[in-house]
Amino acid sequence: MLEKVRIAIADRSQETVRKTEELKKRLQADGIITEVYPILSLPAAGRNTPPELYLTDCPEKVRRVAGENCCILLYLDEKSRKLSFHGLPCAVEDLEGIDADYLEKVYRRHVGEPWEILRTPRLTVREQKAEDLDSLYEIYAHPDMTAYMEGLSSDKKEELERLQSYIRSVYPLYGFGLWMLERKVDGVCIGRAGFFWREGAEYPELGFAVKKSEQQKGYCLEACRAILDHGFYELDFQGVQALTREGNRAAEAVLERLGFRNSGFTEADGARAVRWLLSRPQ
Repeated sequence: MLEKVRIAIADRSQETVRKTEELKKRLQADGIITEVYPILSLPAAGRNTPPELYLTDCPEKVRRVAGENCCILLYLDEKSRKLSFHGLPCAVEDLEGIDADYLEKVYRRHVGEPWEILRTPRLTVREQKAEDLDSLYEIYAHPDMTAYMEGLSSDKKEELERLQSYIRSVYPLYGFGLWMLERKVDGVCIGRAGFFWREGAEYPELGFAVKKSEQQKGYCLEACRAILDHGFYELDFQGVQALTREGNRAAEAVLERLGFRNSGFTEADGARAVRWLLSRPQ
């Protein structure tokens, strides 16, 4: 968990100084140690420093002081906006929109820890991690789980490489993906659900899979309702599609209860499928 933020911004305009001080107060109110330095007075990081993040418009100067592997959030002012992103995955243009939750996510992305996306009464919806591999094989173990969808590779090493590649590339690129459904009461992973882009599609696609032994308990509806709200109101989706193969009445029943409408047949992955659509609520 992120414990300290060091702000080192070369832009000393009155507006930037004001926003920096306001950000410092917000972060301190959330229990995060926050220090503001002139860019040339930034102290070197110690050996036993707490988990920390640097917010700066001069990343190369910060790296010279804090090391190449330090966690940096790039602030794009008029000057730094004209430069490259310095290989950094995250950048902001305004200090007013930053809060502790966002900085925690930036830090987690840097150290390779999964983001928590949302919580429902019984579930935590979070990004996948490499340690989920055994849970995924348990989820897809029953033959019914792969009757209408692709299963996992019989080669666990191959599947692990696929999972790690997905985590490294999909989440940072899109800001969404397929997420784990983790039961709050015991931390057991009971399924996956989330969004993905199908080539040529107008809208992102909803996908879901709940372990056979955990079906008929309302978990799928509970997770998908919250995930759809996240898609519409946090990710600003204007619509979501879903595809079901002919005969998959269980999935169709879930989609009907979620409010999707049947929009006819299509072809997906070489098979005939039904396309379902749900528009953003007005």
